Amino acid sequence: MSKKLKQKILIISMIIVFILIYKVFLQGITAQSIRDWVSGFGVMAPIAYIFVWAILPIFFFPVPVLALAGGLSFGLVDGTIYTLIGAMVNSSLMFLLANILAKDMVSKYLEDKLPDKWWDRFQSADGKEGFLIVLICRLIPIMPYNVINYVSGLTKIRFSNYFLATLIGIFPGTVIFLNVGDKILDVKSPEFIMSIVFVVILTVVSVVLGKYVSKKSERNR
Repeated sequence: MSKKLKQKILIISMIIVFILIYKVFLQGITAQSIRDWVSGFGVMAPIAYIFVWAILPIFFFPVPVLALAGGLSFGLVDGTIYTLIGAMVNSSLMFLLANILAKDMVSKYLEDKLPDKWWDRFQSADGKEGFLIVLICRLIPIMPYNVINYVSGLTKIRFSNYFLATLIGIFPGTVIFLNVGDKILDVKSPEFIMSIVFVVILTVVSVVLGKYVSKKSERNR
């Protein structure tokens, strides 16, 4: 069996296993259940939460659920710190997984998860443009966080640019979603309503910014 064939079998097996793990074990997990599990670790709860953040998105687990759990468990300030640590560990792991293992077979699967124009930009990006593309995608809440991690690992984007753009780009959304989780126990409070307003504002602003950068990039080509 050739090395290339072995690699393809490994990649296909990895994707199947990840999807099965999510479908069988993770699909029904809620923010409240994560909070309950994490709180069971007592003083080690932050470590447990960071571990969950570092691992679950690998299996395409929805990260907004994790962010809400962080707000519920630790409040806005501590939750933001722990979430950023977990997210940066996770995004680095996923980038390296794709970069090392998934250069060929997984590309088509991931391509279907992103709008065509953003997929094309990722594939041609390098240097400063790569940094901007990752940054914009991180700012847009509707962009799939998990897919961006893997797609970035398939491109020519340097890890240093990816890491910095990710850290900057996820910060606003992290704070906003953690704030929702922190206020979610009282959905009728003005604070909770404002937290939802911030989510909407972030979405609108980031989409407008993304369109602006996209048009500017097209003019420069």
